[in-house]
Amino acid sequence: GHFENGSLKNHWGYFFQNKPENNILKELKLDSDLDFRRFSWEDLDECAELFKNVFSAGPWYDEWVSLDQSRNYLGELVENPVFEGFVVREDSEIVAVCLGHRRSWWMGKEFFVDEFFVENVRQGNGIGTKMMDFVTNSLAANGYNRLILLTNKEIPAESFYLKNGFYNNYQRTVMVKKLQ
Repeated sequence: GHFENGSLKNHWGYFFQNKPENNILKELKLDSDLDFRRFSWEDLDECAELFKNVFSAGPWYDEWVSLDQSRNYLGELVENPVFEGFVVREDSEIVAVCLGHRRSWWMGKEFFVDEFFVENVRQGNGIGTKMMDFVTNSLAANGYNRLILLTNKEIPAESFYLKNGFYNNYQRTVMVKKLQ
């Protein structure tokens, strides 16, 4: 019910309607069988289902027990005023998603990837790399100078990101404090 009041739809339209980069995105289509585009409000439920399926399986085995749970999580990302997202469709189904937010940093505009996922059966077939190329080109065309993300070590995702030009920053660490 939390998305039915139209506030998210209005929020999306406010930030992304008639932006010049939308024309750039159309020019960056990388594969005739794949449809690369910006995330839209109508994609939320399908992305939530895909997210739940991907991250409930190996190597993550997260406990996303319901579609509402994953929809609420992704909805919170989308509601961020500096949210940006991208999807890839193949045969009219979403098969890859990149959701994140922009940050104004002292070195310039950065994009922080909150979630990047590819349908389980399509992983390892190049769709993720094509999606990363699309996201990178789209962001570069819009003045971004860095792409940042967090991932787990020693799982296929780490190898994927290293292969796609990311590096481990050994001057930084991720620290966590358990509250309960």
